[in-house]
Amino acid sequence: MVKITRRSVLMTGAGAAAMLAAPGVLKAKSYATQPVRLFVGTAAAGSNDLVARLIAGPLEAMIGQPVVVENRPGGATTLAVGLVANAKPDGHTLLVSSAAAIATYVASVTKPPSLVDDLSHVAMICDGAFIYAVHKDVKAENTTDFISLLKSSPGKLRYGATGTGGGIHLSGALFQKKTGTEMTVIQYANAGMRLTDLLANQTQLGIAGAAVLAQQINSGALRPLFVAGTERVSLFPNVPTGAEEGIGGLEGISNWFGLHGPKNMPPQISADLHGMVQKALEDAKVKEGLAAAGFFTTPGPREELVARLETDTVLTKDLVKTTGIKIE
Repeated sequence: MVKITRRSVLMTGAGAAAMLAAPGVLKAKSYATQPVRLFVGTAAAGSNDLVARLIAGPLEAMIGQPVVVENRPGGATTLAVGLVANAKPDGHTLLVSSAAAIATYVASVTKPPSLVDDLSHVAMICDGAFIYAVHKDVKAENTTDFISLLKSSPGKLRYGATGTGGGIHLSGALFQKKTGTEMTVIQYANAGMRLTDLLANQTQLGIAGAAVLAQQINSGALRPLFVAGTERVSLFPNVPTGAEEGIGGLEGISNWFGLHGPKNMPPQISADLHGMVQKALEDAKVKEGLAAAGFFTTPGPREELVARLETDTVLTKDLVKTTGIKIE
């Protein structure tokens, strides 16, 4: 297993920047006249932060100005969305978003700035499926056993999430809807606390990116059940997908990230940034860093990001209505 640390991510970004800045490497003609602020709506060292720092280096080399990652956790990602929504639409203020921002808006009683409606959408960056794993003491050797256990004791087993309406919370809600089961969700301030309680069997089910749980799965502390994606993940090629286990549609909630700017950003600046992201996603170091964290790159036209935002909004609204999730 490749170990990802904050330092290694920073070094990866710097290495990518150096490579792209080297003689003979084509640079896009840049619109930027000052440093670019790249906002992240979560704390440092999480997946959102990691993705932003991996692409910041190549973007900086192509833009020709410093690209500064700024972590602004707060309001379940809405603080960062608002900062970018209210910024001047000149390409100097950007956001690396996650799917969680959609759920935050949909589930909020008082509507915060909207990722979908209040920003311009530049490009998809990467995607990754959640893996479901249970504590080693849970009496379930596979997905069928786990569903049977849940049905025999509704609401007794627990899973941890980081943020009401976030990706993990919604993935668990979708699983329950698809299987006709009931679990209790426990909310945590951060991923570290969530993992600590899972390893202590205070919660019985872990839902996270494959890389997040890799060490615990490989040590035998956790038992993997399935991957909530369309394909098996390279870290655990023997772990089946949810569809292979008879639970289709779980891939609707995944761990994707995209790049956005303020609404009404000039089309040429948006197009320039889109092209830079496509080049960054071709970089071997970026691909390696993302793969080691359990993600795969998602190059393609900006319309793919727009389409994903639309489909996720429909699915999220349905889940929020079904489960009664609310963010006060």
